[in-house]
Amino acid sequence: MDLHPIAGVVWYAIGRFYEAPDGSLQDLGYFAHLAGIEPLFNGTPGEGSAFFTFRSEPFTARKFQNGDLSVSLDATGSFTLYLHREPCGDFSRPETFSRGEPIATFQRLSSVVGTSVGPLGTNLFSAVLRSSTPFHFQGRSYNLERLMPHGITQLGVASTTAMTPPQGFKTMTPFVGSAMAAGGSVRWP
Repeated sequence: MDLHPIAGVVWYAIGRFYEAPDGSLQDLGYFAHLAGIEPLFNGTPGEGSAFFTFRSEPFTARKFQNGDLSVSLDATGSFTLYLHREPCGDFSRPETFSRGEPIATFQRLSSVVGTSVGPLGTNLFSAVLRSSTPFHFQGRSYNLERLMPHGITQLGVASTTAMTPPQGFKTMTPFVGSAMAAGGSVRWP
């Protein structure tokens, strides 16, 4: 896949934020587009048929108000992408998103600023690629280091309307994210 020399869209992520009783957060989900890799689903698109998923390590957020804007600063943290040769994602069972083969880990470069007003929230962050493992899928070889060697910058849109969370969590909210490959020589130290 050839990308624009500065940046190119490398993924569309569909996921959910989960808040634990202690206030820690994590996000997880699946990909509706992933750097030209096909197919992404084993059947009708959705979390239960997704070959490629992601899950973050738990993180904390500081929250404050600016007029009618709710602002959160999420701490830096990491997230991992997984290949599921037998898709099994289930938003009511978050652990299913990290049962596959780890194929890449990213580290957010700085805090993530999230802003909510009314029924919508947004966030923007950049992350560098910390590790990548070559993998074979559908008769082809891939390595995400070749597709996004300097990492990504993602813009996300979320609903502020909480959904009924699974047992062990106090809130769950849906989001989508669009990521572009980062250009330049940004690398994890």
